Amino acid sequence: MKNRSLNKIQLLILLMALIGISISWANAETAQNASYAQWKSEQQAQDSRLQKAPASGAVQQNYYLSRPALVAPSSSPKIKLNSANSEQFQQLSGIGLKKAEAIVAYRAKNGKFKSIEEIQQVKGIGPAIFAKNKARLGL
Repeated sequence: MKNRSLNKIQLLILLMALIGISISWANAETAQNASYAQWKSEQQAQDSRLQKAPASGAVQQNYYLSRPALVAPSSSPKIKLNSANSEQFQQLSGIGLKKAEAIVAYRAKNGKFKSIEEIQQVKGIGPAIFAKNKARLGL
């Protein structure tokens, strides 16, 4: 009999602990929902302030922090393979003095480039360097 009453007490304690945990979870979820609701209302207020047209007539910037920035088109001029000198070739990514001189020497030996892809025939200019600079190359 004593063993059964002990089991009932243990069962009662376990039941009370489970109820306490359940209440804690409910309170935590309610607090989280309240926190989210407050953040959302603040974010909407900020969005509405930022969406208003600027008084000075300036162009409005992208104000969303989570949006990736758009890559601006390259403002630097194209390097013309058939007329550039070694200093101009050094402006390209991965091209130093030696590679720039090699490009000029290749052009002197083989004549004008027929396509921008032909630059890969120059020693030291491989697909990786070509891929980095493709947009900046011209004939």
